[in-house]
Amino acid sequence: MKIRLPTLLLVLLLLTTPASANGLGNDKAAHITASTAAGIVLAQNKPFNKWKPWQRVLFNVVVIGGGKEWYDSRHPDRHSADWGDIAADAVGAVSAEGVVWVVHKTW
Repeated sequence: MKIRLPTLLLVLLLLTTPASANGLGNDKAAHITASTAAGIVLAQNKPFNKWKPWQRVLFNVVVIGGGKEWYDSRHPDRHSADWGDIAADAVGAVSAEGVVWVVHKTW
């Protein structure tokens, strides 16, 4: 797995960012952060780096985010499934593609 240094630093920054922003709940902010980090890592590694950006976004939201929500729905005593979490995953996935585009244009 080859991750470029600027990408690694950006992922670390995202993961250490406070999880609450402008009234967003901690859960939604955590979904945005995790989805962004996952999207950045996906875009840097085979076979995902050969995919089109919209394909990576779809994979990130449906497979990773949807999988997490499916898991949450199967364990209602400890987790709560929420369509808002999927929306937050979508925001993070699209953000990741924006970050990847900027990084590839500047480095």
